[in-house]
Amino acid sequence: MKKPKVEFDSRGPSGNIYAVLCLCSNALRKARCPNAYNELRDKVLASHSYDAALAACREYVELIDKSGEK
Repeated sequence: MKKPKVEFDSRGPSGNIYAVLCLCSNALRKARCPNAYNELRDKVLASHSYDAALAACREYVELIDKSGEK
């Protein structure tokens, strides 16, 4: 599966992990991968830090931080 691209701004409202998760959900739904989203959601909710949650997202989608800081 080619990873869908998800753009977000880590310094803005779209940088909130729940907003990122929503963007990932939309991208995975469009890519017709609902099971991948369920796995991703569980990993993000089990994460103990923002960086760990983003790392979980990167397993399923290509995250592009528009703030210029990665």
